[in-house]
Amino acid sequence: MRSWKKWGLAGLAAAAASLGVAGPAQAAEPPFQLPFPCGQTWSGNNPDSSAHVTPWELDFNRGDDLGSPVLAAADGTVATAANQGSANGYGNLVKISHGSSGYFTYYAHLQDMTVTEGQTVRQGQLIGHVGNTSKPGNDILPHLHYEVRYGSGYPGNIQPAVFDGVRFPYPEGTVTSKNCGGGGPRAARSINGDAFDDAVGVDADGVAWMYPGRAGGFGTRVRIGPGWGDFGRIGIGDSNADGWADLFAIKAGTLYYWNNRGDGTFSAAAEVGPGWSTMEWVSFADVNGDNKADILARDGDNMYLYLGIGGGTFAARTLVSSGWASLTRHTAADADGDGDGDIWATNGLGELYFWKRSSSGYATAVQVGTGWTAFRQLVSMDVNGDGKADLVAIRASDNTLWQWLGTGSGTFGQGTQIGTGWAGFTLADS
Repeated sequence: MRSWKKWGLAGLAAAAASLGVAGPAQAAEPPFQLPFPCGQTWSGNNPDSSAHVTPWELDFNRGDDLGSPVLAAADGTVATAANQGSANGYGNLVKISHGSSGYFTYYAHLQDMTVTEGQTVRQGQLIGHVGNTSKPGNDILPHLHYEVRYGSGYPGNIQPAVFDGVRFPYPEGTVTSKNCGGGGPRAARSINGDAFDDAVGVDADGVAWMYPGRAGGFGTRVRIGPGWGDFGRIGIGDSNADGWADLFAIKAGTLYYWNNRGDGTFSAAAEVGPGWSTMEWVSFADVNGDNKADILARDGDNMYLYLGIGGGTFAARTLVSSGWASLTRHTAADADGDGDGDIWATNGLGELYFWKRSSSGYATAVQVGTGWTAFRQLVSMDVNGDGKADLVAIRASDNTLWQWLGTGSGTFGQGTQIGTGWAGFTLADS
C-alpha cells in the first residue's frame, strides 16, 4: 500500500476536499490544455516516479518521446527558461506565469527551450521539446514532467492537473490533446483567424481574392483588392505569431509585407528589402516551429532559410542544403503536426519528393508522387484543420481546383476536385 505521508499538505488538502471541508478561496483556473500538439494522445503517470512529492505531478510519455514538441498549456509570460544545474532535478525548465490568476505551469527535462524569460506566450505556442535533461549524475529516460502550481508554500501549492476542463484521471491515465489554438499545429495561413488555412488567388486583372478554408474545401471568396498583377511571388504567413496570417510579395526584386490588422484586413505595404530577383522559387512557412513565418528560397542549386523574427522581417539566411537545381518548384508546411515545416518539391518529370524536418534538420528526400506536370499550381496548406498539411493545385487542362488530404506522413490521399473556373488565376505560395 502506498503511503500518503510523503505528500504532506497536498495529501491533507485532498483528504479535506473528499470530506467536503472547504479550503481557502482560489482564483479561477486558466483554461489549461494538454501541453502537446492537437490530436496527440499521451499517457500520464504520477506514482511511478520516486521524485514526486505530491499525488498531482505528472510524467508524460507516448513512445518515441525524445524531441516531441511541448506547447504552452495556457496564455502567460515565461518566468523561467533555464537549465537548473544542481539546484534540482528539473534540467531544462520552462515555467510560465498565468497572470493575475496566480497559477504557474512547469515543463521540465526539456531537450531544448524555444522561449526566453519575460516572453509572452499564447496557449499552444511551442516552448521546447521533450528531453531527458536533469541535474548532473541523474540518468533519466525522455519524458515531460508537468506541474500546475497556485500561490506559494511548496509542495502544498502543487495542484491537480486539469485539461480542457476535465481533471486528469489520477493516478495515471491517457489524454488526447485539444490544444488546437495558439502556436501548436494551428492554421499557419489563416487570414480570418480561424482553425483553417485560407487560399489567396490573383485573377487575370490583378485582383486578389481570399478563399476561406473549411472542412472539404473553401468558402465564398472575399475580395482583398486590386494591384497584385505586378507581383511575381505572393506568400501567406503569420509573421507575428498572433494567429492572423499576413501577406508577402516580391516586385522588381524587392520583398514587401502587409500586416494583418487582426480582422482579415491589411495595413499598407511595407518594404522588407531588395535582392530577391535571383531567387528562382520562394515559399513561406513556419520552419522552426515558433509560429512566425520563415522563407525557404532556392538560388540556383542552393536552398536557403530565412528565419522570421516578426514584423515582416527576417534574419540573415543560412544554407539548408545544395542539390536543388533540378527541382523546379517547392512548397512547405507541417506534414505531421509536430510544429515544424516540411518540404515538398517537384522535378521536370512531375515527380513529387518529400523532406521531413526534425530537430536535427531535414531527412533524405523520399518520392511520394508522380504526374504533377499536369498541374500548373501547387500549394501545401492545412485545408481541413486537422493539423496535417494537404496539397491544393490547379489542373492545367481544364483549370479545375483539386485537393489531396495529407496522411500525416508526407504522403496524400486520392485527389478530389473542389472547384472550377480558375483560368487566369495564380495561387499564392505556388
